[in-house]
Amino acid sequence: MNHIRKLLFITALLSSSLAFGQLTEDPEDRRDQGRDPLRTQTPEGRPLPFGQRLRFGGGINGFRFGNPFSLGVSPVVAYQATERMLIGIGGSYTYTRYKAYTNTGQTVPYLTYNQYGGRGFVMYEFIPSILPNLYLHGEIESTTIQQTENQTGAKSSAALTAPLVGVTYSQPISRRFGVNLTALYNLNYNDNSLARTIYGSPFVLRLSFF
Repeated sequence: MNHIRKLLFITALLSSSLAFGQLTEDPEDRRDQGRDPLRTQTPEGRPLPFGQRLRFGGGINGFRFGNPFSLGVSPVVAYQATERMLIGIGGSYTYTRYKAYTNTGQTVPYLTYNQYGGRGFVMYEFIPSILPNLYLHGEIESTTIQQTENQTGAKSSAALTAPLVGVTYSQPISRRFGVNLTALYNLNYNDNSLARTIYGSPFVLRLSFF
């Protein structure tokens, strides 16, 4: 009896695995018909499971060599809410180091910035019949920046929250992955030292992968 139960359990497990695999592959089958794969359902109308609607990725931001040196990362998790709408969250961290010159021409550490934050965003493909893969993009981003004066050890920090609006063009690589070029405008930008340090200008350009 125990052997029969084990056999039934293994059969059920294999059947569910095959069904899940078929559910995963169905949307991609549309490529053979010259059509884009569906993002939230199979061609038969069955909704894709939650995990099959998730996208993972991110990008590299603030990349500069020399003085200053800067490098940042920005992971992203997005969810395909409907065929035309994506919602997601992301984080960011950027390290920036400035050096100063001594009277003898040597360089010494001067200022270090550690910048981190998070954002929530919505992307909506608004005219897919005319411009497919072009999304209206809106988000709220909150950023904290910590400054360290390397010679004295003095530290200070400040925070800024910014609503950003614009567009994203996404070039699909697969059903759940693409290359995204985003152009945004900061509605809360003020020409002060904090805003200039974090954003540089009211315009924000990003290259990301998810």
